[in-house]
Amino acid sequence: MSQADLAFEAGISIKHLSFVETGKAVASRGILLQLAAALGLALRDRNALLEAGGFARQYGEHDLAAPEIADARRAIDLLLRRHEPFPAIVTDRQWNVIVANRAAARLMTMLLGPVRMQRPLNHMRMFLSPDELRPYVENWSNLAAALLARARHEAMAAPLDLALQSTWRKLLKLPDIPVPHLNETAAPGPLCEVRLRKGEVMLGLVGTVLTLGTPQDVTLQEMRVEMFIPADEASEAVLTALAAQDA
Repeated sequence: MSQADLAFEAGISIKHLSFVETGKAVASRGILLQLAAALGLALRDRNALLEAGGFARQYGEHDLAAPEIADARRAIDLLLRRHEPFPAIVTDRQWNVIVANRAAARLMTMLLGPVRMQRPLNHMRMFLSPDELRPYVENWSNLAAALLARARHEAMAAPLDLALQSTWRKLLKLPDIPVPHLNETAAPGPLCEVRLRKGEVMLGLVGTVLTLGTPQDVTLQEMRVEMFIPADEASEAVLTALAAQDA
């Protein structure tokens, strides 16, 4: 983005922007927020920009159980329940699973076993690690490429997020991980198919990622709702049967 384009999008003069960039002028809180909006910065980065300019943070960052975001949590819980008997999970910015509906818990327990379910789960690592779901994924090469493209896209969008960068580097060190395809212009696709098989059980799922539209909280903006629908009638029948066994 050129300096002129940024100044235009932010609604300030090129001269003033130049002075801010070179330190000849001190940016006000309002100017920093205008620049952040023009650049499309995430709320976490907007807070960091404000702090770098000597101002207090603008956006809160609450735990999902905090009363300040209770309404959003209720909406998410309703979404997960209504998606039954199909799997759905909620992940944080490092792809850690923080909430799962009963269908997701049933499926992961069937594949990984109840002992594994006692430990924290990471959505990316579950599919990419050789000792988790990878042995049960028939289209692992295609799935791994799609997941890595998405993970790289999210990691590159937040270069100052040290926790996310650390998680990203750990994913790349997993055995047999393909080199992510470098495409700076194309964003990852909205849909991703996974074909699972364990013994006689075969299951196809199409996953999509949902985000909250206009969050004013860092935690809510960084959450991802991963929703999976059956890829065919046979897969739908398998999920329905699993739900009936758990009823």
